[in-house]
Amino acid sequence: MVLPPYLKQYVASVTEWWSSVKTAHSVWRLTRLYTGLLLSVVSILLIVLYQLSIGQMNRQQGLQIANIIAQQTLLAEQLSTEQFLEQFELQAQSSRQYILSYQTKKELIGRLSEIPTTLSQCPSLSRFPIWLDQFDELRLVSGCSQSMASGALIIAVDDESLYELKGQFISASAVALLLAVLLGIITGLVFSMRVLKRINSFNQVALQVESGQLSARVAISEQNDEYDHMALHINTMLSQLQHSFETISGITDAIAHDLRTPMSHLRQQIESEILSKRQLNLPTEQLQPMLDKLDEILFTFSAMLELTRLQQQKESNSQYFKTVNLKQIIVDAVDLIEPIAEEKQQVVNIASAEPLSIQGDATLLFRAIYNLLENASKYAGKSAQISVQLTHRGFTVSDNGPGISDIEKQKVFQRLYRIEKSRSVAGFGLGLTLVKAIIQLHNGKIELLDNKPGLIVNVEFVD
Repeated sequence: MVLPPYLKQYVASVTEWWSSVKTAHSVWRLTRLYTGLLLSVVSILLIVLYQLSIGQMNRQQGLQIANIIAQQTLLAEQLSTEQFLEQFELQAQSSRQYILSYQTKKELIGRLSEIPTTLSQCPSLSRFPIWLDQFDELRLVSGCSQSMASGALIIAVDDESLYELKGQFISASAVALLLAVLLGIITGLVFSMRVLKRINSFNQVALQVESGQLSARVAISEQNDEYDHMALHINTMLSQLQHSFETISGITDAIAHDLRTPMSHLRQQIESEILSKRQLNLPTEQLQPMLDKLDEILFTFSAMLELTRLQQQKESNSQYFKTVNLKQIIVDAVDLIEPIAEEKQQVVNIASAEPLSIQGDATLLFRAIYNLLENASKYAGKSAQISVQLTHRGFTVSDNGPGISDIEKQKVFQRLYRIEKSRSVAGFGLGLTLVKAIIQLHNGKIELLDNKPGLIVNVEFVD
């Protein structure tokens, strides 16, 4: 449908207003809702008050005019024309409240000297001026015309005081609505900010827990209200989760720590046996795979212990961080991964070389970036395009491989979790877990996005 040009600006204004309504802050949304409800209540009260006062007076006035019309109609039917005009003239002269006139083909009887040209048909009323000789002033009256058999009945009433009352009522209503708007905005803001302040405290704790700070708890006030009860339940739940997490981590770390020493001794014995056999020119084909498997197990144990250490550092502090050049770290990581990528005919490039410095541990950051590049090289496939790009707040690593489904995007950060289709590739399911722990240690966040095709690993550091 093609809109006329003069309507386009209104449509654009409405669209902009609707977009601002949908994206407005919760404080303003609640304030508008509260103000709207308050305005609705005040408007309903004003309408009811109007109907019970001025509306009732209008209805009574209309009813009296209708009665006069019915009375004159009945008299016109029962009396002859001369008798009707005679009684009408007497009634018109004696009436104090209403101005009565009767227009026949020959004459105009009553208090009006002439008929207004814009007079409405009864029961609709129209306003017109009249000159009152007895008061020597001009007044506005409301009246109408009713056609009858021998002419037209004109009936009017001096309702200027009623109009003044209407004007005063409208002015008072406008002031009341304006005060209601101000009261709604002020009280709505205060109420919304108090409520949302408590809700934001829950959100802050949720974000801290999401970033790995399991010791974060919701503050409990002295008001002992519903929010405090909810905070108490959430804190209890977080304490149980933290205890369960620490228990599981402690068990796995204890197993890894206890087994790492005998495994290391076993590795030394196998390595010595291999050297002895080589000196005697004896075959070592059966021992070398055992040594490789032991190396994988020891690497897994070391990674698990390092992961626990990183998470504990996140809980404590990062006081040993220094200013590091993220661009140089990325260049070093790309230089190291390039030989591995070339074996798979993969291309690794740095899309942007804008400098970016952050406070952190250069060794850990190098390991995180290298792990991401290594993962991209492992799973993107032969002849893949791998790109690293510095952003204003971090960096991205992207590839054009098969990518990761939305269901798996969060699971791959769990300890020892591996995607089913990637089990054919060597790995232990700890690489991305370590990367996430390193990024969180640097007060950053990591997320996986679709590259269509492929995967984008987006890393952002909070200032």
